Amino acid sequence: MALSAKRQAFVEHYLKCWNASEAARLAGYSERTAGVQAHDLLKNPEIREAIVARLKELKMGADEVLIRLTEQAQGAAQYLIDVKGNLPFMDWERLQSEGKLHLIKKLSYTSDGRPQVEFYDAQTALIQLGRAHGLFTDRSEVSGPGGGAIAAEVKLDLSGLTTEQLRALAAWDADRTGED
Repeated sequence: MALSAKRQAFVEHYLKCWNASEAARLAGYSERTAGVQAHDLLKNPEIREAIVARLKELKMGADEVLIRLTEQAQGAAQYLIDVKGNLPFMDWERLQSEGKLHLIKKLSYTSDGRPQVEFYDAQTALIQLGRAHGLFTDRSEVSGPGGGAIAAEVKLDLSGLTTEQLRALAAWDADRTGED
């Protein structure tokens, strides 16, 4: 069953602010009863299903993560920068129309009003891609006292085995080691 417009608005606001009472107020529920309404709405199975469904739509899949990291690693917005008279110019409309605004890490302005753009670090993106593709192995080395070997003692409790199982184990060991 489809949610009412008010309930759908609650879901959308909840996914933006993660505060049920605030989402209820923003969706148009009474200021006085928003807290109670929010509690009841979150317990409603249809609302919970709508929240889960919307989260599935909104969340980024693994392939999209890899694509965005690849764009960052390749500096995919560099072709939108042009230099005129020793000053760099950015084609902002094209950057937006091609959906490349996510490549900008920081945008600020100088004292004379010119924009300063910082893109995400390509080397960091390459490292993340390398990890995702299993190109790098993080290793930890463990050693015993004074940097030496670690002593290990293995104790086997064979008391629960039958005579037949013990003979089979002895035969397997003899075959493995070549002993009679």
